[in-house]
Amino acid sequence: MSKRVLITGGNSGIGLCTAEQLAGRGAEVILACRDKDKGQAAVARIKNAHPSAKVRLFSLDLSDLESVRNSAATIYQELGHIDVLINNAGVVPTQQQYTKDGYEMQFGVNYLGPVLFTHLMLPLLQKGENPRILHLASVAHWLGRINKKTWRGRRPYLVLDAYGQSKLANILFSNVLADRLAELGITSNALHPGGVDTPIFRYAPKAIMALIRPTLTTPEKAARLPVSLALDPQYEGVTGQYFANFKPAMRSPLARNSKLAETLYYDTMAELDMPAL
Repeated sequence: MSKRVLITGGNSGIGLCTAEQLAGRGAEVILACRDKDKGQAAVARIKNAHPSAKVRLFSLDLSDLESVRNSAATIYQELGHIDVLINNAGVVPTQQQYTKDGYEMQFGVNYLGPVLFTHLMLPLLQKGENPRILHLASVAHWLGRINKKTWRGRRPYLVLDAYGQSKLANILFSNVLADRLAELGITSNALHPGGVDTPIFRYAPKAIMALIRPTLTTPEKAARLPVSLALDPQYEGVTGQYFANFKPAMRSPLARNSKLAETLYYDTMAELDMPAL
């Protein structure tokens, strides 16, 4: 039986290439995208490449928490289960922006919205076969610091500081889920798919670029890791890891800090007004 994989932001970049490769391997692909037109174009592109592929599109705006709840309710009503959730969607605005709920955009879209959406998808994952959750993080998490004072904006706005915080938060959230979902048989792993060379890297310090540059790749190559982690049998039961280049990779000291992970998780649940797992 083919896997049913839900991927957020699968309408462009690494996400679209991931969706295409998933479909090419026989997976049923569920796209959850903010831009309906781009989402429909992505469905058409995938179907053109793989005419027999099963592809569905749902609306999801991670910058609006009410919209996340509404979208999750619709998905829950339409789908009986999902086997894999890939939290792929993300933004990197170079000017400070805010979500509808008043959060700094990178924190809100890259982290807070996906946390809410993941919790709301858990009932569908529990009905899946060997369910897996994947979080697209980044080597840039080494730049990250968790600072509650910046969640609703920061002065000055430093794009890589904000990005690093959101990616560090992704890994810490993945770690918490790995611990708390183990008894349910749901695995949770984070990954750095390999950076795609974009203008964001002009903001990176030279020392960080020395780490990042060897990992820069194309979207097609970057998609291979999340596709493998989503479908390949050797990752069944593997949880709580951070992958890069198809193997467990070194995490920053903060990303390995279990106390920080727990504190962030409880603070996040308070922001979302949700009970902890």
